[in-house]
Amino acid sequence: MIAVLGVLAWVTALLGLSFLSLILAVATFFTAYFFRDPDRETPMDPNAVIAPADGKVVEIGRAFEDNFLNQEMMHIGIFLSITDCHINRLPVTGRVISTKYTPGQFNKAYSSAASKENEKLATLIETEDKEQMVIVQIAGFIARRIVSYLKVGDIVEKGERFGMIKFGSRVDLYLPNRYEITAVLGDKVIGGETIIGWLKGGEA
Repeated sequence: MIAVLGVLAWVTALLGLSFLSLILAVATFFTAYFFRDPDRETPMDPNAVIAPADGKVVEIGRAFEDNFLNQEMMHIGIFLSITDCHINRLPVTGRVISTKYTPGQFNKAYSSAASKENEKLATLIETEDKEQMVIVQIAGFIARRIVSYLKVGDIVEKGERFGMIKFGSRVDLYLPNRYEITAVLGDKVIGGETIIGWLKGGEA
């Protein structure tokens, strides 16, 4: 997509279509910026839970997880604006137990309604300690495509890239009660790098 936009900008410039070429050049640079994929330094403490996405913490509390486990869990919602890096990363090391796609609406991703009503892809992860947690990629008002590279049975490592949601979105994380969320509302977190919680009794 970036290459196509770049070629179109170049061709329109050769044809003397300066205004159109400028628009295409801006679109090329913005798309390249949006799809950036920087390296991250992931804290590998086994008791730490890492942010699964860049963005702003918009929701924290107990919530009912109804994709797989059907129980109340610790819940944190992270809103990704259109300017945030949209690469999603694993919050823990473990194994992929199941995935579930649910079609839905495209409410604004920072709203609490998005967690229940929007199109989403949920992934159930089991840690080496047999703790199960759920990552939910949620499409937003602009984002209409969820990408995940995970398959059932995959062994995954904390901080590993596992997908993305294009052009504004939300990622929710449901943790077992043995975990404590240490992030607070309004925090800006960095996917694959910021510690957002700890296994109770295991904090370094």
